[in-house]
Amino acid sequence: MANIHENPTRDAWVKQIAGLNTMAKGHAFLKDFRAKHIDPFKTDFSLELDGLWIESKIEEKVALLKHAELNDVEFFNNTISGENAQKVADRAVAQMDACTHMYEAEKIHINFRLANKPPVMPVNVFMDTDRLLGTKLMELRNVDYYALSLEDLRKARGVKVIALQS
Repeated sequence: MANIHENPTRDAWVKQIAGLNTMAKGHAFLKDFRAKHIDPFKTDFSLELDGLWIESKIEEKVALLKHAELNDVEFFNNTISGENAQKVADRAVAQMDACTHMYEAEKIHINFRLANKPPVMPVNVFMDTDRLLGTKLMELRNVDYYALSLEDLRKARGVKVIALQS
């Protein structure tokens, strides 16, 4: 009888993750994984069931590598790429403050999250910035967001409806 906990997909990814031995390699691997499998605009749905679990395991590994390679000051103040986290956050907030269109604001927020979600950026900086970006996004959305019909909303957002055959 097969073990219900066996998952060859996860096992294969765990082996790849175990091979990450530097923060730079881990960061590149995490960025690539998020772009292919987590991004709302992804085109690869092969990890629909396991993607978030795999992402969490990559994040765990990258966090350990980050802790091993950075001193305390760098750990709490810089992104993995070495940039000052607050400056990165300030740029994103300035970009959002200048934005006046809700769909552009969504892209700014999504891209910020994909690029900086911990362990890439320290949590204290990320969470406050995410709150500021989300607040502005909701302010832009609240102006007649629900005034559009579902069909008009889909058209405005470029949604392709996929219907399952019965």
